[in-house]
Amino acid sequence: MLLVLARHILAMEERFGGGKRLLPDVLKAGDGGVDLFFVISGFIMVVISRGQFRMPGAVAAFLYRRVIRIYPLYWLYSLVVFAVFLVAPSSVRTMQSGQFDLIASFLLLPQFFTPVLGQGWTLAHEVYFYLVFALALLLPEKRLPSFLLVWGLVVVAGYNLYLSHYALLRSATIEMIVDPFTIEFVMGGCVALAVRRGWRHGDGICLVAGCLLFPVSSLFFDALDFESLRGFCFGLPALLILYGAVSLEARSSCQFPRWLQALGDASYSIYLSHILVISAVSRIWGAVRLPGPWGNALAIVVMAAAALGYGLASYRLIERPLLRVLQTWQPLRKSAPRLQSESAPVSPGVRVGPK
Repeated sequence: MLLVLARHILAMEERFGGGKRLLPDVLKAGDGGVDLFFVISGFIMVVISRGQFRMPGAVAAFLYRRVIRIYPLYWLYSLVVFAVFLVAPSSVRTMQSGQFDLIASFLLLPQFFTPVLGQGWTLAHEVYFYLVFALALLLPEKRLPSFLLVWGLVVVAGYNLYLSHYALLRSATIEMIVDPFTIEFVMGGCVALAVRRGWRHGDGICLVAGCLLFPVSSLFFDALDFESLRGFCFGLPALLILYGAVSLEARSSCQFPRWLQALGDASYSIYLSHILVISAVSRIWGAVRLPGPWGNALAIVVMAAAALGYGLASYRLIERPLLRVLQTWQPLRKSAPRLQSESAPVSPGVRVGPK
């Protein structure tokens, strides 16, 4: 989440900073925050579903919890963006072309257009991941590694077939199914299985290597500009970071600081709202035209503080109360198995959520 925020603040400085950018190019590696997002998501799904395979009501309970976790807050911020578009169409870049699909945007269905809320494209992938992973809950849990392996192989084969028959197979749904992003979700699931089985080999080295590879991979990816290599450029460093961090936590008693845990809890609210917030600050910045590097520095600090501050407030005042109500109302509550809490830590300092 912080990687994505840094990348978007960099973009705002490029747009409104008068050509004198302070933030370094290395922050372009923030594009890989999405890949880390998908790897962590695969890890989380395996963790929270442990012991629920083939249990009555497990699939329905799993999907219901994912729906209430993803959709309500996403709908809220999508409606905000749509309302802004109705009042000032030129201020919403994702809808300026006049080509958008409201139904697909709000339901997070596969589409070729950018969703009303731009971040929705990543959530559409998440919804697809959840639907496929729900099928795994129908199998014995010991079959999960085989399920993930087959899923990954199907994506690789399907992607190559799609590229070779693009004109014939062109479809937003097919493109979603064979998208290499799915491999990153599978990677995260494999990390969860490895940690569960007690793998603790080279965790410190993996964490450091992943952190170092992220900016290098960004340069490599930009130079090649080949989407099929994204899983290698960003997915592999994300896998190393996740494995290293979780494994180190599991074999030590260290915990992340409370403020960092608070940001982790609020990561979904921050993710959905941060572009709205920094865009508002940037427009004020553009109107005021603060001169020189000090003006840029002030704007960067204000954008970061406003995005994080508003995200924390959104989590405490909107997201958390909304989730409590929906979890209490849950129609499957009596018959559904109890999954691991989605707000409780998987291990010290690691939070469960759509991020």
